[in-house]
Amino acid sequence: MREKIIGMFGIVVLIVGALSFALMRASLGDLSNSGESRRAVTSAVAQLQVEGLRIERWLSGQAVEDDLLDAFEAGTPKARSGAATTAANTIENRAKDAPPFITIQPTLIALFDAKGSIVGRNGSTTMRGDNIYKRHPDMKKAIDAGQTGSGVWVDPKNNEQMLASYAPIRQAGKIVGGVVIGTAFGDARLRNISDDTSKSSLLALVKTNKGMVLIAKSSETTLGELVKTSEAALATDQIVNLTGVPQGHDGSGKSLAGYGNGKQAVIVALTPTQEIGGFMSLFWPMLGVIFLGLILTIVSATFINNYVSRPISDLEDGLLAIINGQTDLRFELEHPLLGGLVFRVNSLLNELLGVAEDTTDEEGRPSNAPSPESFTGALNLDERMASLSFEDVEDAQDLRDEVPEDYYKRIFDEYIEAKSSLGDPVDHLRFAPFAQRIKSSEAQLTNKHGKPFRYRIEAQGKEVVLLAVPLA
Repeated sequence: MREKIIGMFGIVVLIVGALSFALMRASLGDLSNSGESRRAVTSAVAQLQVEGLRIERWLSGQAVEDDLLDAFEAGTPKARSGAATTAANTIENRAKDAPPFITIQPTLIALFDAKGSIVGRNGSTTMRGDNIYKRHPDMKKAIDAGQTGSGVWVDPKNNEQMLASYAPIRQAGKIVGGVVIGTAFGDARLRNISDDTSKSSLLALVKTNKGMVLIAKSSETTLGELVKTSEAALATDQIVNLTGVPQGHDGSGKSLAGYGNGKQAVIVALTPTQEIGGFMSLFWPMLGVIFLGLILTIVSATFINNYVSRPISDLEDGLLAIINGQTDLRFELEHPLLGGLVFRVNSLLNELLGVAEDTTDEEGRPSNAPSPESFTGALNLDERMASLSFEDVEDAQDLRDEVPEDYYKRIFDEYIEAKSSLGDPVDHLRFAPFAQRIKSSEAQLTNKHGKPFRYRIEAQGKEVVLLAVPLA
């Protein structure tokens, strides 16, 4: 039987395992982290955009301060330059405690007039009179429109490699100039972005007359042909899967929207490719599960065989012994499933072989509950009317006044006590059939004599009798 159970459930395990593998394979296919670079570049660009917007918002609040307007109200160019430098230094001090500059520090803070000429900058007298509108025309469009903005400034001739944010300055409702803050855009900036987002390798590239140029990277990596192919990301606002990436890596690029016209820089993310759901990666775990299922099947089959087959085998051997002449053999088997069958087999053997069934327990006591007829002998010993002498009247009065529940319980206890004192067995006697028999006898006496009766217990020699006492 064990072999049949193992074979049957083993086939079930194999079918279920194979079907599960096929369904998982069809549903999932070959999974890999090929899309990780797209998520990495998206989060990096979003982080840079948020930083630019926060600086723009903070800067627009600074542009309405009175100390910035002083730079445009002074009477002489020298006085205006001095006031502009002082205002730029003041903004630099305020930026140290401002939330947008917790992780980044401004490298350039400058005030410029309506024509784009720098009036003054922080910590230095350089750049005064330089026209930044000529180098950054997108900035002029934003300021003339009275809007804030940001841009990517990369100009080796002027030692610029930064992300700049700017805001217009108004006086009496008229735009008189603006203020710009530049933050370094180099390897350290990209490392911070990578640590805060995906931990992937990030690259920043800008377009020049000579093509795409790498300006910053978060980690050392082999570029291959990546720099040349990254220009494709400038033609669209969507993420572009790049070619020419280092072997074993996946690369995606996205233009840095929100800075100038969005066509100034490209952010590239590189992630190592790793197959995480191929055929073999699914096959071996599933094979292990099937193998474990077969082991559990063998263990379960062995347990079931010992639990069911062994008792059946004992029954078979016992019946064979009875057939061969051992007619006094009876089965003693306690089993949750087969116990009832064993009892009926023993009863059938007793019936067929003419053996009286033993209904006593291990101590020889009857195993069946006594019927009401069990007390008939005691009641029939004396069912005559007791003569009511003067002393008997008080007994009858007490019997009549006793609560029925207390009365039946009391005479039962007295009956048990009297029987025990004579050495008679009382373990088989129960209160319910005793009370039933007493009530029935009392009803018969009442119908016969037209008056109520109750009983009292008396010991007469070696017998215990119940005497009927009329209550009226």
